[in-house]
Amino acid sequence: MGPSPSLTVPLSSSQKSIGNESISTTPTTNLPSSLPTHAFKQPLSMAQELEELLLKLDKETKMKSGVENMLEVYFKDKKRTKDLELQLESYNTCIDKTTKRIEHIRTNAGSNIIEVAKLLKAYKYTGTSFSDAITPSTLAQSRSKLKSNSGPSKGKQKASLENVSYPDDDAWPIGKRLDHIIQFLEMDEWKQVSNPNSILKDSKLEKLETLIRILKNTTGIDAYCPKQKLIICLRQCIVSPNREIRIMALRALRLLVEGPNDVEIMMIHQLDIFSTRALARDPEGYEPEREQTLKLIRSFIEYGGVKYINQSIVRAIVAIAEQLDSKLRNIALETLAELTILDVALTVRSGGLRVLIQSLIDGQPGISQVLIQSVLYVLDSPEKRSYLRPGVELETIIAPFTETSKGVNYEERLKNSAKMVTTLIKSWAGIFYMSANHMRAARSVVQALRMPLPETQKMALDMFFDVFRVRLPKDHHGFLSGRQHTVQIAPTPSSDAEKVPTRPGPTSVLNSVVMSNLMTAGGISPDAYARSTLCYGTTTASNAERLKMLDHHLSIIIIIFIESDILMALIDMVKSDDIFMSRKATLLIGEILQLSTRLLPILMAIQVQSLPKLFSLASNFDDEQVRHNATAALAHIDRLTRARTRYATSNATSTLATYKGGERILNNATSTRTQEKVHEVKLKIGYAIDDTHFRQLLLDTQVLNTKDFTKWNWDSIIELLQGPLLNPRRLEEAMRGRKFIKRLLAFYRPFKHQFSDMNATKGTISRYVKTGCTLVSTLLSNTDGVRYLNENKLLGDIAEAFNELDPLMLNGDPETEPIFSKERMESTLTCGYFALLGTLSKFKEGVRILEKFKIFSCFYQISELKNRTDLKVAMITNLDYTLDGHPRVLLSKIMTSGYNPIRLFATQHIGVIMRQSEAEFNDWVIRLLVTQLYDTHMDVCQTAVTLLDEACEKQANLELLVKCRPSLGHLGEIGNPLLLRFLSTSTGFCYLNALGYVQKEMDDWFERGNQNYVTQLELSLARALVNTPEKKTVNPFEERVDGENDFEALQPGDGLTPPHFYGELTKTEEGCHLLREKGHFKLFANFVRDFPLENHAEAEDSLGQLKAVLWALGNIGATKNGLPFLEEEDIVKDIINLAECSDILSLKGTCYYVLGLIAKTQQGVELLGEIGWESVVSPNGEPEGLCVPLNLSRFLTIRNWKYKAALSAPPILPRSATIDSIGADILKNIGDMSNHILANEASKNLARLKQVYPESFKRVDLYYSVCQLLGSYHFRSPVRKYVLEIFDMRFTTELLQELDQISATTTPCVAFTTTSNNEKAILSNTTNSTSAIPNPSDSIPQEKLEPKQVKLGFHIR
Repeated sequence: MGPSPSLTVPLSSSQKSIGNESISTTPTTNLPSSLPTHAFKQPLSMAQELEELLLKLDKETKMKSGVENMLEVYFKDKKRTKDLELQLESYNTCIDKTTKRIEHIRTNAGSNIIEVAKLLKAYKYTGTSFSDAITPSTLAQSRSKLKSNSGPSKGKQKASLENVSYPDDDAWPIGKRLDHIIQFLEMDEWKQVSNPNSILKDSKLEKLETLIRILKNTTGIDAYCPKQKLIICLRQCIVSPNREIRIMALRALRLLVEGPNDVEIMMIHQLDIFSTRALARDPEGYEPEREQTLKLIRSFIEYGGVKYINQSIVRAIVAIAEQLDSKLRNIALETLAELTILDVALTVRSGGLRVLIQSLIDGQPGISQVLIQSVLYVLDSPEKRSYLRPGVELETIIAPFTETSKGVNYEERLKNSAKMVTTLIKSWAGIFYMSANHMRAARSVVQALRMPLPETQKMALDMFFDVFRVRLPKDHHGFLSGRQHTVQIAPTPSSDAEKVPTRPGPTSVLNSVVMSNLMTAGGISPDAYARSTLCYGTTTASNAERLKMLDHHLSIIIIIFIESDILMALIDMVKSDDIFMSRKATLLIGEILQLSTRLLPILMAIQVQSLPKLFSLASNFDDEQVRHNATAALAHIDRLTRARTRYATSNATSTLATYKGGERILNNATSTRTQEKVHEVKLKIGYAIDDTHFRQLLLDTQVLNTKDFTKWNWDSIIELLQGPLLNPRRLEEAMRGRKFIKRLLAFYRPFKHQFSDMNATKGTISRYVKTGCTLVSTLLSNTDGVRYLNENKLLGDIAEAFNELDPLMLNGDPETEPIFSKERMESTLTCGYFALLGTLSKFKEGVRILEKFKIFSCFYQISELKNRTDLKVAMITNLDYTLDGHPRVLLSKIMTSGYNPIRLFATQHIGVIMRQSEAEFNDWVIRLLVTQLYDTHMDVCQTAVTLLDEACEKQANLELLVKCRPSLGHLGEIGNPLLLRFLSTSTGFCYLNALGYVQKEMDDWFERGNQNYVTQLELSLARALVNTPEKKTVNPFEERVDGENDFEALQPGDGLTPPHFYGELTKTEEGCHLLREKGHFKLFANFVRDFPLENHAEAEDSLGQLKAVLWALGNIGATKNGLPFLEEEDIVKDIINLAECSDILSLKGTCYYVLGLIAKTQQGVELLGEIGWESVVSPNGEPEGLCVPLNLSRFLTIRNWKYKAALSAPPILPRSATIDSIGADILKNIGDMSNHILANEASKNLARLKQVYPESFKRVDLYYSVCQLLGSYHFRSPVRKYVLEIFDMRFTTELLQELDQISATTTPCVAFTTTSNNEKAILSNTTNSTSAIPNPSDSIPQEKLEPKQVKLGFHIR
């Protein structure tokens, strides 16, 4: 790139006279002959010249940007860099000249100022930056103009401005800089409105920018300047007539907030009034100011200042949340949700809860799922629940399901309602609400399946699939359209891999093209690595020891909806003429029956399975269509049941299924035995074949007829290699007398460019790579074949191809691409050579051949290459580690050297090796993983801990690990799974006890570990309930986390209880002895017994501690050694009493899960059965850890509560505002504006009053009173804007002081109440004689508001 061509054209004399900047790029010789040439010598007009200059400036700026980009690209090329720097300098000179000329035209525009301004705006010309504009030279020019245009009265102010210096901010101490900034910000702009002073505005903006920078970079600003002083000067800025200054001041105030004390100071200085004023402005031109005000209010909440936030602010937020078209509506709703959790009474008094509940149905689907969490929080505890009217607020959530006609946005409201019901079911507060009052809410939702509207039926049906966590079969579309459904149940490894969250960064090795090719060639499943990338906090403890909380949660949901007659409603849908709805209902019936069989006690499950109504429909010959649908439903349910039974039976009888890390891993022993039998048959056939048949088979392959491999019959080749050629005599014949083996091996030689140049696809990999591996293994199975491989050039060529990668060896042609280049590894079958070498490494003879051709030396050299991850991955995944030798040494070398991703991948591959051959390699695998515990990268350590935890399921591996005596202290929380694994065995307990770990950890868990466990577990459960397998989209309103605080990684949502210290401790006799000696269990039992159920305030304070104690008791009772502790203290009855009688709904749910833990042992099942809780037992008699109450009404009950009406307090007004009739009339009409019936007349009265008494609308006391009215009563957003804008307030310094004085002197005894129009005459007469407001000493009778029905609530008999 060079300078613009316009710079090389000589300038005409006329253009030089203009300023050497208007440049013509068209030579005069090309002008049309019809035009006179003198026309082009006339000087251009100012607008034309400016437009040309702006176009030129834009062009030169783009050229300069291009040169700068090229400089970044060629920064190492010194010659080219020098040329580019010269070009850049020429562009800078040209741009500088053009800019100066434009500035000259702009400052001397004169009468053309409007036209010039339009052009500058059209071309988005910003001129010099703000910091450049405030320079001594420009200030001097501005001051000279001000002196010439101003009168003598302004002389002092101009002189003071002249003396202002603009030093470098960083050169002064912070205190001095802040004093200098405050001096500027305290200047009153309202006193200069008649004569605008742009210098003061620009100076204030610059000082605010400096203040914001200081506040961002400085902590403890109090040490340099009192915050009150800063708040006072910033308050002067947020009432400025200039919008930019107000926005910057709000930003500075937000940065000042560091604690509740700062919020208190701001509220003392009436920041609530100015925040209300800012939020009520027109969204069209003031959206940034409204946004900054909302951010300021959210900072109050963030820093614990909720107790200082008053109703005025909350009602202003409510007004925004009510506007459906407001851009700030979502953030306003989120703010209200946070306020509801922190101070529900304030939100209710301000009308916020009503808006929140309405937005659950009318709002966006994403934000509704977040907002409902605040409503559920209110519903959970009795103190907060009293602000909800039973049967009123929450019923609006399910109202769309009960509507018989379509209204506005019907489908959208129905969809939101379905999502809300699903979210309700996923929380305990929602479950108890749905089941309360004889399952009224649940029955209403079930009845939606019988509604005459097809949309409602379809939405309700889809919702129940989500509620029951049912995934539709892959071929369900065919079944729903009317075809017969073939039930196939088989494990799907890919689905498990989808559930495992992958972590970004190091695991990106798995996503490469080479990796996918290698997995295809080696037959490795991607989820084999996914199992090794389990996130922090996971464990591979046996599922038999962990409570499946999702299943336990689902069991109570099934009971609720079965009691609500969902099966009857679904059977009614089966009768439908709509085949789609009928078949889908059939699918759901089958799934509910299967779930009830698996998750409910046998007595309950038997009652569900009967389906008498469906059988009667199937035998009813009156309606042929209904009978056909019912028969098809029964047939499908029967097929599904048979398939499930076969699948469960095969898994139960087979000893090949093991559980690891919550996933099922099926060994391939059966398939291996089948392959061995096939191999034996082929071997017998190969031995029995005669010479004629063998020669014919060789001819059929076409290998002997042509060297063109595309004409070969590869199926015949495979058949030969796996059959007849396994016979040593036939193999020798093919090697010696024929060229069959020679030509096959020649095909695979790299420099023949046949195999090595083929494109890598699944088909080519499956055919050619696997054939090559079969060829190598066939040769290695015979002594002559081994000798033939030793003599063949194949391995020598491969070694030579590897040597091309050595930068020190220059024996290759530099112009030709190496065989093992990155591009060829990705696009060709070159990666298949590693599969061939891996096959060689499986045999002792093959290892010797690799050593002879120095292939392992090449591998060691490749492991040193920094930029060839693909080759290292290929080596790791293809080598066989059965034999002790170079492959293990190479793997160990890669695991302990190189950069993070490859070390992590090598560690993950150890897990694949360990799973594929569990009976072997224990020693060397354990030792390698112990080495990885000391890696510098924590992801590698975490993977090693996960794999060791999995390996330690075998007692021999655990004892070997204990012998290695690994140090886990440096891992912190990451090493806990291993330590807990040690604790569960006598050997590990003795090892840890000798280190002093047990005593220290036990004390730590007693003090805070139990409560941390509850937090971890509840986060995991909430995440597991929300993150269903079908969830694909990310909700933008959910919690945002960064890399350092990735809570999803710290605790995944698997729905299983994490290992508990006390639970692991009681697995050994030594641990039980220690627990008894410490006396912790007795303290836990006493805490549960003494818990104050009736004292709600005290109960909520100690709720977290109670949950921690309950989980400790449950984990102790989940072991055979620990259950006697519960029996001795007889504590199970107290836990059941909490579950049935507590008013805190989440506590009832915790007790339910704890009882499930107790049901993990046979003794626990018997103990719970005696008390009235039935447990689920598997067909082979093992407890499943699921239990439900026989008396549902005692558990699924919400005790009656009294509705607490949180009414807004009347506004407190200053006496001066209401002492005269005009002020009282203004306030009266403003009060009427909150009533939409009276608002029209009130607005007319206000307009008339302003016309007659304009000065009254400038009074501070009246403005203060209006703000109090806005905070006490409900006004919609347009009304708030009208009411505040009708006052012409210019907040000078004196007015702000008057406002402070009014606020300080206003006492609560002066209250304002609105009156009706009939009382207007009485009010005016009263104000003429005395004050309209009663004396403080007078007793004011107030109406006592109480709900019409004193006691409302839910109760189930």
